[in-house]
Amino acid sequence: MTMNRTISSGTAWRVLPPLPRPHGRNPNITSDMDGIFGGKNLVVNTRDFQWKTFTPMQLNMDGWGANEKYPHALGEPATSINRWYLKLKSELMPYAYSIAREAVDGLPMMRALFLEYPNRYTWGKATQYQYLYGPYFLVAPIYQSTKADDEGNDVRNGIYLPEGTWIDYFSGNVYEGGRIINNFDAPLWKLPVFVKSGAIIPLANPNNNVHEIDRSLRIYELYPDDYSAFHEYDDDGTTEAYRTEEAFARTYIESQTDDKGRVTITIHPTEGSFDGMVRENATELRVNVTARPKKVTARIGGKKVKLVEVTSPEAFQQGENVCFYEEAPNLNRFATPGTPFAEKDVTAYTMLHTWMPVENADYYEIRSLAVCHPRHHGYHQHPQPGRFVAPPLRFRGGRIVAHVL
Repeated sequence: MTMNRTISSGTAWRVLPPLPRPHGRNPNITSDMDGIFGGKNLVVNTRDFQWKTFTPMQLNMDGWGANEKYPHALGEPATSINRWYLKLKSELMPYAYSIAREAVDGLPMMRALFLEYPNRYTWGKATQYQYLYGPYFLVAPIYQSTKADDEGNDVRNGIYLPEGTWIDYFSGNVYEGGRIINNFDAPLWKLPVFVKSGAIIPLANPNNNVHEIDRSLRIYELYPDDYSAFHEYDDDGTTEAYRTEEAFARTYIESQTDDKGRVTITIHPTEGSFDGMVRENATELRVNVTARPKKVTARIGGKKVKLVEVTSPEAFQQGENVCFYEEAPNLNRFATPGTPFAEKDVTAYTMLHTWMPVENADYYEIRSLAVCHPRHHGYHQHPQPGRFVAPPLRFRGGRIVAHVL
């Protein structure tokens, strides 16, 4: 177990990320939330819960601190913001579990940039306060006060984006890599975190512990761009049967863009099994798009499935074989009711949701045609953020295999 330290003194503070250890043999590091010392600093507390969402584990221990370090210890708005990020961590569990398996004989869960993008810049100290969480997330913590106001709203300087295209996880703004970003707006609620274009991220329903995960539902969030693929991994989650009996399962997901700005999303049949694996479940796709789809089609088991477009999240949750275009998703879903932060509107890029139940899911696959990344349509990417532009979207189908999340 490796600890990190949070050092605070008034408004001057810094975080020392525990990056050296996960590059060794044990990637399962943890860290003291809000540090084992210090305390009574709402900004430090909130910023710590934010970036440690994108770490393997989190540990509440106040040790020699001035107060307990619970997510609700310092009241609002920290309570609402910390709850939001803890819920996000719970949703990312299938992704975290998959990259944890990769770390057994591959790259660690938390990765210094030089592991994926070695160059003269990443070999030095310039990128020591940012890291990759698996292949798709780039995290740049607010590790010091730069231009903070009295409420903790600040900016982050010196964010290095490697080559490729990167998307602000919270706003959908698009950046071309190979550049350094300064004055990145980071209000108290916002962690600077970017998603690599082409990402395929397995998710779970928001939960307070793994026993609340809906094993009858699997969720994939996609950022289509050219070709990308991801292996989702799962096992029983409690025993070591995955080691001794090869009791585990893998699902291969692909996303492929064509030259007309469409992308095929394929979920291949799950290979393997384990005790307690749920074989009958539904699949939800969350495709980050740029405009309302002109057409949505799907096939399951080689048969065309009629998808009904619904117009509200409630209808989407209650329906079967439905799709829902959400023009401005509000990410502020877990704030304490009646608090000022609950009234804050945090909207993101547009998203298309599709939901399909599966009755007999031994050998199924989904293939979908969706919009590619806007750069395939000739739109220019700017060093400054810009909203997604608007190409069309279509879906088409194939087969699914159910797989427990």
